[in-house]
Parts: sequence; structure tokens; C-alpha cells
Amino acid sequence: MPAAVDLESPPDPARQLRFELEQPRVEKPTAAQVDLLIKTALATHEPDLELPPARVSGRMRRTLGSYTASKRRIAISSRLLAMGDDSDVRQVVLHEVAHAIVHARFGKKASAHGSEFRAVCRELDVRPRRYVDVMTEKWQSRIRFLSKCGHCKVIIVRKKRMRSVRCTCGLKAYPKSWRAVAPAEADPDGDWVML
Repeated sequence: MPAAVDLESPPDPARQLRFELEQPRVEKPTAAQVDLLIKTALATHEPDLELPPARVSGRMRRTLGSYTASKRRIAISSRLLAMGDDSDVRQVVLHEVAHAIVHARFGKKASAHGSEFRAVCRELDVRPRRYVDVMTEKWQSRIRFLSKCGHCKVIIVRKKRMRSVRCTCGLKAYPKSWRAVAPAEADPDGDWVML
């Protein structure tokens, strides 16, 4: 004889990650720490140069850092801050600081990664290269994409962006936007960082 089914209680929904889309971002390391690293490097190597606070960009996916000479501003990828280790962040930030110092000392005439840049990199104790060695392949496995069901307002979590998904309420959803997130630590029940 088949077991009795309790029609009163709803079935267990598929496990969903708990994430509040409106929650403030968890920053790791904070943009303030990046700014402190920049100010410390500049105080030692180019004390007359002042830069505005670094911009943390969620749109930078292939580039981990950049320096815009016309704005005299350093931009850092939010993915680097969320998933890179401290040495990765330090290398990228100091690479961009080297660009700022070269621009301040030599103006537009200096080559982007020429002899002046290499000399400043040696001053900053950074490898004088066109790129910084950061292993980003492992990052992709940690990234998740979130959207909200238009009907029941449940957060839908997927490993990749999709045109349509089935929500736990049973309706098919066509998300207009996905937000990229990654765990702040190795613990999946811990805080999440919006990228």
C-alpha cells in the first residue's frame, strides 16, 4: 500500500542561496585599503602627485586595472577585489600606480610600458611587464548569477546567465537582468560580494 501524502504542507523548494539584492556590497579588500596602498606608494616615490580615490568597476571583466591619464584616475576590477588574493591586488594596483608616476614625471611622451615604466616598476618593487600574472581561471567557477522571479520575488541563482529559467514557484521566468556575485570567503553560507 502506498504511503500517505500530506497535501497540506508544500513540497520542499529547491535549495536557493540566500541573498538580498538590496544588501550593501561586501568589499574584500575594501576600496579604502586600495586607496591607502596608492597613497603610501605615492608618498614614498612621488610625493607631489595626488590622485582621486580609485574607482572600483564591476564592468571590468578582462582588464583587472587601468590608469586614465586624462582623469588621473586608477580603476580596479571588482572581480579582482572580490576573488584575487592580496598579492594579486598589490601587483595590479602598483602596476597602475607606476603608470601614474610615469605620466607625472615624463608626460605623454613616455611609452606606456617603455624604459621609464620599467624603471618606475623597479622602484615600486613590481615586475616591469605589460601584464600582471593573476590566475583568473579559478574565479569563473565561483561566480553565480542572480535574478528575481517577477511573480513570487524569489531570488533565482544560476551558474550562467540564461534567457529563461524555471522558478521554484513553477513559472517560467525571462530575467531582464542578472547580477554577478561571488562568495566573499570559501564558506558558501557566508557573505556574498556583488561584482
